[in-house]
Amino acid sequence: MANSTICDSIDCPGVFFYQPPTLAGNVVLLALFAILVPLALAVGIRYKGLCFAGGVSVGLTLEVVGYVGRLLLRNDVSSRVGFVVFLAGTTLGPTCICGAMFSIVPRIVTIYGEEYRSWRPVWYFILFSVLTVLSFSLELAGSVVSTTQDTPDMVNIGNRLLVAGLAVQLIALVIFAVHATLFSIALRTRQHGLDPEFSPIYRSRLFISFLFGFTTATILVVVRTAYRTVQIAEGFKSSIAQTETPFLVLDGAFVFAAAVLLLAFFPARAFGRSWSEISIQLVSREQQRPIYFPGPVQSPVAYPSQNYNPMSTKPPISTSSPRKANFSAPSSQRDMVDSDNLW
Repeated sequence: MANSTICDSIDCPGVFFYQPPTLAGNVVLLALFAILVPLALAVGIRYKGLCFAGGVSVGLTLEVVGYVGRLLLRNDVSSRVGFVVFLAGTTLGPTCICGAMFSIVPRIVTIYGEEYRSWRPVWYFILFSVLTVLSFSLELAGSVVSTTQDTPDMVNIGNRLLVAGLAVQLIALVIFAVHATLFSIALRTRQHGLDPEFSPIYRSRLFISFLFGFTTATILVVVRTAYRTVQIAEGFKSSIAQTETPFLVLDGAFVFAAAVLLLAFFPARAFGRSWSEISIQLVSREQQRPIYFPGPVQSPVAYPSQNYNPMSTKPPISTSSPRKANFSAPSSQRDMVDSDNLW
């Protein structure tokens, strides 16, 4: 039975929400996220994209946990456990989904040709991996500290850590969006340099649909992250944090829609057989070419003539003239001048 205690004052002690979360909206989102978890794993197994599907599945599972926490808060708005579960789940879940999205960037760059990229594909992977891990760590630490500590100073520290983690995630998404835009401009202005090896892939309707869905999912996640950053920065007692409808739409519904798009236009399906061939560790083609180092200069080896006798002190008789045919040797030694008679 839901707690009937309703607090309309900001001075209510030990209360995380002035109004208990609604039952219908939170149950619907919890059920929708729960349905997507096995679906994501099934699609990943079907198209051999388990790494991407695993990241999305972990994010969806954390979303389910977060909405379980909201239902716990419905029964008791002062439940510390419920608030920790809610805050950690709904904050960390989208971060895992973003990490899965970032892992696709090097493959997209490679499929079109590395002449259009701003960085090498492996640099994309390293940068976004570092930012994702940093964001996840800050969000986890901030969620725990801000909800388990009672002193105002520690709560503020935890809140700042949480905001810093969300800000890092937002920065990563902005970098991702900027480079995607520059990459798209380069593709439109220099189509003559497209890699013909993968032309059946990037010219297919399935791959174009994947890019549309991927772009839309990125926009949804960017809007969600910006909203959540402002919400946490304003404080848990602020009006934007206490209003439920914007949260259910901008956080819950937007993340769910992004996950649906990522699964409907699954990357491994769009890439086809090339998904397993394209590695994130690919470097530029110039570096893939083997480098040949010339060996030391060696003098030509002179092979002895067939008339060569190793026991004789006389030089071997050459069977071929070293000069051309029009330069003939003297016919006899008598026509030559003796150098001793000159003296």
